Amino acid sequence: MKKIAIGIDFSKETFDATIMLRDGDHYIELAYSKFDNDAKGFKAFEKWVRRTLKWQADVKDRCSWIFCGEHTGPCSLGLCDYLTAKGYFMWLEDARRIKVTKPLARQKNDRGDSRMIAEYALREFNSTVRPYKLDSLDLKQLRSLLTAHTILTQDKVAKINQLKSGALDNSPLAKEHIQRELDTIRASLKEVDKEINSLLRKSQEFQHHFEIANSFPGVGALTIAWLIVKTRNFQDMTDPRVLGCFIGVRPFGSQSGTSINKPPKTSRFRDPALNALLTTCATCAIMYKNPIVRPYYDRLVARGVHPNKAKNNCKYKIINVLMAMIRNNTKFSMEIHGKSKAQWKTAV
Repeated sequence: MKKIAIGIDFSKETFDATIMLRDGDHYIELAYSKFDNDAKGFKAFEKWVRRTLKWQADVKDRCSWIFCGEHTGPCSLGLCDYLTAKGYFMWLEDARRIKVTKPLARQKNDRGDSRMIAEYALREFNSTVRPYKLDSLDLKQLRSLLTAHTILTQDKVAKINQLKSGALDNSPLAKEHIQRELDTIRASLKEVDKEINSLLRKSQEFQHHFEIANSFPGVGALTIAWLIVKTRNFQDMTDPRVLGCFIGVRPFGSQSGTSINKPPKTSRFRDPALNALLTTCATCAIMYKNPIVRPYYDRLVARGVHPNKAKNNCKYKIINVLMAMIRNNTKFSMEIHGKSKAQWKTAV
């Protein structure tokens, strides 16, 4: 059990921190401060924590400390990397989980949020909580390439829409400039795609899993790259049900008493990038008659299932097959992965 929690509320320029002490069922605030979200701020934050806890005789040991913060994207990773490299236990939690357990509050401010995060850490910490892990250089590079790919894709779509809208038709010069920018973006996208493929094939960390996943017809390098980044090379999420929920392809119903009985549907809390890529994968697998996905899709449609719902089920089917291939450490085989889940263990 952790006795000390340091709750951290991240923002782009700064972060707020509150140190809380657990005394039985009571939580005592020991200190609060605000720091710059940069290298100097990280050092000042560590000194402040150590100085504050120096006089707490029963909690001097680092093993009783836990640093906890909400995952708010890139602005929260710098401090996490710093604390993890220093050997501290850093817990980066999903903001939605903290929000669900948040007590009713009329007023919202950064200090209150950091205190609430610290209380959450002390209350919810257990043996299943995993500390934040440092990314490898290859994983950082792959994430940067995918970020660049996303930005370039958005710019490409924006330029195409501008040309199609007709707003530039009255000026050939303006249209020529936008077309030139579009050509440059397309060339950059090709270079980024080439670099992503090269990294997946040459990296010792990714090569094995990439070759396994790439053997499944209909799944491309971009989808595999995103899966590697989101699952930390298939280490953080090994259960297809968890991954399917994260991507947003698992439907959930809503039932309460006799008045509420909503049919199962997917949640709006999802990873949009992976969800869109899996939609493309399912479409390609159906169109080009993947030996598992196409028969499954045809059976669902023949049973009266709406095509969109059937395609979503195909996306979940692809996730299950991919995770089975990774788990069994085998490339795609119709004799193995074309069977039911109960038969996988006996087939391998």
